[in-house]
Amino acid sequence: MPTTRAENWTLLAPRLPLATLTWLVWSSVTQAVEFGNEVTVWIEQGQAVATSLVSGRREIPLDAQEAVTGSGASGINALVVTSRRLLGFSSRTLTWCETDRDLNEKVLERRVLPTFSVVRTDKHLYGFRGADGIWLDEALGIRETVKKTQTTDYGAVFLTNERLVGFASLLGDFSSKALGIHEHITQLDNQKGLVIVTTSNRTLVFGSRLSGWEEFE
Repeated sequence: MPTTRAENWTLLAPRLPLATLTWLVWSSVTQAVEFGNEVTVWIEQGQAVATSLVSGRREIPLDAQEAVTGSGASGINALVVTSRRLLGFSSRTLTWCETDRDLNEKVLERRVLPTFSVVRTDKHLYGFRGADGIWLDEALGIRETVKKTQTTDYGAVFLTNERLVGFASLLGDFSSKALGIHEHITQLDNQKGLVIVTTSNRTLVFGSRLSGWEEFE
């Protein structure tokens, strides 16, 4: 006999374990300053700048024709989106890390969480891990579209028309689960740092301390 969602949660719970604001004003700042718990990021002429109590000031040059389209900071990481690159700063590694985007790739969504950042485009999902300052990416299929994004402080789940894709700050890479042809999502929950997806066939759980997805019939 299938278990209810409440019973699933009762079984799952035992298995799943669970800053100082820096305020600097620079006369040369050309865009709004974004403040995180440990990191501050802003844009100056020809460069992006990040600072933390440990690292001090760290710059990364911008190309002459490179335009900044967005930025943000939270917790141990900061994100800058430009017309051709994604720039991530980690207060743990004290360095910037960059990844190039495909030509004409459109940024559709960006989120900066305390330990990681994610960026969704029309071609890829990108994840930046604040703990080690590394960018990871997951290509979307030709006809694959993201219908919903769910985040916690330590992970993100993307629901597409073909699969579930999870990214967590403690995992090595993106982790995905294919959906069946006639399988449809009936409920999406966020409980105690876990993303719980209920479909017509099963319950799937994604969390930062799990090795990818856990599945329950």
